Amino acid sequence: MPVKRVFMTGFAVEGFGASTRHRMAEANLARHLTEPCRLLDVAGGRGEDGVPLAALGHEVTILDPAGAMLADALAHAYTRGVTVRVAQAGAEDAPDLFRAGDFDVVLCHDLLHYAEDPVALLRAVTAPLRCGGLLSLLGPLPSAGQARDAATELGAEIIARYRLPGHFHLITRV
Repeated sequence: MPVKRVFMTGFAVEGFGASTRHRMAEANLARHLTEPCRLLDVAGGRGEDGVPLAALGHEVTILDPAGAMLADALAHAYTRGVTVRVAQAGAEDAPDLFRAGDFDVVLCHDLLHYAEDPVALLRAVTAPLRCGGLLSLLGPLPSAGQARDAATELGAEIIARYRLPGHFHLITRV
């Protein structure tokens, strides 16, 4: 039986299958992103989700409190030949950093299940989202109900549900 190696990186636990999960989330999003958009990757860390989307032509801003992770994201983008913007701050700071309508899509991947108040976190990260924009939620499968309930309480319409290995992926319209 293979041994599962687990490493802590920022807010997300990376282990066997993590790169597959990122590729699957990217493919799920691609179904809903039919033209280039402005995208905020909250707690985006090393840019595992944001950088590939930048490579598809989207304008990506990665928000993360860890400067070292953002430096890795910039290096990752450079090796892919794309540009991303970075902002070093917590998810709850999004309303202070960006204006309403600054983004068409917000990624909140591997973060919601850590929040004491998931609805307050979603309010903060969607504050810069344009009306009718997309919110992508991804996390461990056991927290799928919490994410669905928080999105519903926020007033978001769930437009797609995907199951990934050990994870859920919800795409909502806010």
